[in-house]
Amino acid sequence: MATDVEVNYLRAAVIHKKVYGAEINPNEIRKQVMDRVKASKGLLDEKGAFVMWLKELKLLDDYKKVRTVNGQNGVTMEKKEVKNGIKVDFSILEANLEDPDIIELFGDTGSLKTFIAFNWALEKAKAGNKVMYIDTERNMTKKQRELLKSSGCDYRCIINFDKLVEFITEKLPEGYNYLVLDSVGLPALGKFAVANMRGKGNVLLNVQAILYALKDYCVENDCYALVTNQPTSEMNKTEYFQYGGKKFIVTDPFGDKGSFFVKEIYRTIIMEQKPNKTVVDVIAWRSRVVGKLSRICRVVREGDEISITK
Repeated sequence: MATDVEVNYLRAAVIHKKVYGAEINPNEIRKQVMDRVKASKGLLDEKGAFVMWLKELKLLDDYKKVRTVNGQNGVTMEKKEVKNGIKVDFSILEANLEDPDIIELFGDTGSLKTFIAFNWALEKAKAGNKVMYIDTERNMTKKQRELLKSSGCDYRCIINFDKLVEFITEKLPEGYNYLVLDSVGLPALGKFAVANMRGKGNVLLNVQAILYALKDYCVENDCYALVTNQPTSEMNKTEYFQYGGKKFIVTDPFGDKGSFFVKEIYRTIIMEQKPNKTVVDVIAWRSRVVGKLSRICRVVREGDEISITK
């Protein structure tokens, strides 16, 4: 029986003949794809290069429509048993959304929020979706930014909070399938720190305006949005919760009532942190599907490698 990879190249060959009337050997397609991987010097993997090949030949839409070849399905989501659970892809993050909407991911610094958002966007772009990544922190490496761009993601860096508000509420282009805002909290916190009392109130209102505009965008464009955020201050907080045998202070995402516009709110909890390894649990903080503190997934980062399990 052919492997999943062989089936995908066979599908591409069948579609190529259908569209252009010319036969092409699946092995030749793979050779062209692997040449792209080599030329990218580490910026592309085989899957990403394959999607780019389909895009350039204008075959991607037809490829998505052909679900089987000789009775075998192409694979869209990897699931297999691993030591710590079932390995899944980053689609697990939006699995609890019945319709396109907003997922908010908040947590302490160093809890892999940006790394998760980056991989979520990268995965969606490589699958041929139209993706925008709005970076307000500039914390990703140059290699990560280039990888997003080379995968077809529309990467934009907007540090200034006022410009961010204007872009989201007035200038956001239509037609994106997936959108990342990483993050709404950091530029808002910066603006909040230098504002007078009236200005601080306006910052909170503008966070709400951003999330309201994104909510409307998701509905109108059938778009899934992932928004990262920082927690509110722990100062004078006295309520705690237990998770994984550890004790944590109860905090909420920054932005006052902004989270009312969000469908699912998840919190990142650091379970283990070493110089070359970070283990984070993404847990439900406010969900309409699962109970509070239920684990959505576990993310492990070792260097540039990442794994995600349910």
